Amino acid sequence: MKEKEEKRLKILKEYENKLYESGLKYIAGIDEAGRGPLAGPVVVGVVIMKKDSFIEGINDSKKITENKREKLYEQITKEAIAWSTRYYNGKRNR
Repeated sequence: MKEKEEKRLKILKEYENKLYESGLKYIAGIDEAGRGPLAGPVVVGVVIMKKDSFIEGINDSKKITENKREKLYEQITKEAIAWSTRYYNGKRNR
């Protein structure tokens, strides 16, 4: 793992560790892709990873290649405690 990437992930883990220390049992990470709920369709993903999870390359989906996203998807869904994705087409659900 590159030194810069390891440093970035350790900083993110500092925030999580403070939350775990405050008594939280689970922390969910989310990301969205699309035009946004006001402008059009959007896909949202949420994942809860194990406390000690440390996956190289996790970042905003728009900052990584499609190939890398697919590889991360496989690794994340394999290691996750729970995960889900949802499609929203911009229309009000009833």
